[in-house]
Amino acid sequence: MLRKFINIIVAVFFAISLSVFMLTGCEATRKNDDSIVLRWVTYQASDVPLDIKEVVEAANAVSKEKIGVTVKLEFQPSDKLNLMMASGEYYDMVFTSSWVNPFDKGATAGLYRDVTDLVKTETPALYDYVDPFWDAGTVNGRIYGIPLLKDMGAEEMFRINSDYFEGKKGMTIPERMNFEDIEPFLKAYKEDFPGRYPLDMTRGGVPGYMNSVERVVQTLVVLPFGEGHEASNVIPFYECDQLMDRFRLLHKWYKAGYIHPDAATIESTTSDKSIPVRFGVAWKGYQGFSNPENWGFNVKTSIYEGPFLSRSSEQGAMIGICAACDDEHTKACLKYLELLSTDKRFRDILAYGIEGKHFEYLENGTVLRTDTGLSRYNTALYQTGASAAASVESVSRTFLADPDQWKGVFEEYKTDGIYSAINGFAYDQARKEDIIAALNAIYSDYKTELITGTSDPDEVLPVMKKRMEEAGMKELVEDVRQQLEEWKKLNHE
Repeated sequence: MLRKFINIIVAVFFAISLSVFMLTGCEATRKNDDSIVLRWVTYQASDVPLDIKEVVEAANAVSKEKIGVTVKLEFQPSDKLNLMMASGEYYDMVFTSSWVNPFDKGATAGLYRDVTDLVKTETPALYDYVDPFWDAGTVNGRIYGIPLLKDMGAEEMFRINSDYFEGKKGMTIPERMNFEDIEPFLKAYKEDFPGRYPLDMTRGGVPGYMNSVERVVQTLVVLPFGEGHEASNVIPFYECDQLMDRFRLLHKWYKAGYIHPDAATIESTTSDKSIPVRFGVAWKGYQGFSNPENWGFNVKTSIYEGPFLSRSSEQGAMIGICAACDDEHTKACLKYLELLSTDKRFRDILAYGIEGKHFEYLENGTVLRTDTGLSRYNTALYQTGASAAASVESVSRTFLADPDQWKGVFEEYKTDGIYSAINGFAYDQARKEDIIAALNAIYSDYKTELITGTSDPDEVLPVMKKRMEEAGMKELVEDVRQQLEEWKKLNHE
């Protein structure tokens, strides 16, 4: 009851805040020179870049001349984003996604402006650029979010020391392998170095371990890829054989000594360059895992899963426009995003900084960050726009990237992409908010040891399942299935 009361108070406060800002918020952002200034709040993944003010000024000079719009760009951590959204604080554009400031939750709560019609009439180039990924920003047939094109499909890979395995051991690292196929590599290294642990593992487990299923309700209720959109196919995560078999295999490797015995408590292994097999989640052609100047040896990647394209993966980075924005500011937001998506030179400013200071263009059309760029403006591309709209980064002058990398990535999605059967479906989590919170609390008691291989899943899962069913898992799954049936009738019949 208390939680529901608090939610009502927050909702009322938000509604009042929207009313106030509808009258005053947007008016305060118009300058005397008639340019429109937008408050853009993005996610702070690490430290705020030292040269952000200088870079934004350079970008504003361009956008002001081309479209009459400038921005005040803020970096905020996830807790500040959540507080901002809950309090109804005014902004023009905000970073939202499936993993930070959850889009589906905010959109269904009415926090974002419906841009279904405006994005088509005012910014057709933006609409064409994002197509066919608009479903990720759509709820009940209306567009509330603008997807930022990046790695829209999750691809998991091993990062393997090729100097050791191919050079010294004579083994072959294929471009693709099954997850279990890495075992001979682990075994060979362990035999040579009995006191070391060949598979990198921290308390976060295998990166992207849930990407092979559609996360319908966070990590609790899933739909395995390959299953149709029949409601009966939606299941609790512990009933997914693929996930459970993966946990069993990790535990086998843990017992074999391939995984550090303290994996469940290790925060980071970045400084340990001796580990020969690491995990990665990226996209075809990504170089960031392979620079020998960083690792001291040559690294090859071998993809073991994907690309999986689901609602959650396609919502990796998005922009939401405040529901309190008037038409003028909404159009300005869309025009700014259109410029970011279609003008590569402009996009590169916010992506990499100032040419000649933070980065330079190489002869093949890629960019290389300078030492100043790496130390004073080293942002992740998704924080400031569509990654795919920026020039491709090379990691060194001799280790050059493919300037047409993104073309290959999106072609692969068309030919080899594994798609969710329920893309476009967004479960309204407010319907069972208390149950979801209770289930997450239970999962947290077991999660770390499960995903690191530390625990035997055949011992842990029955206990966890019993607790979760007592906390309402069956009720949650039934509600998801009911809502999915309603969505199916509306969209597929």
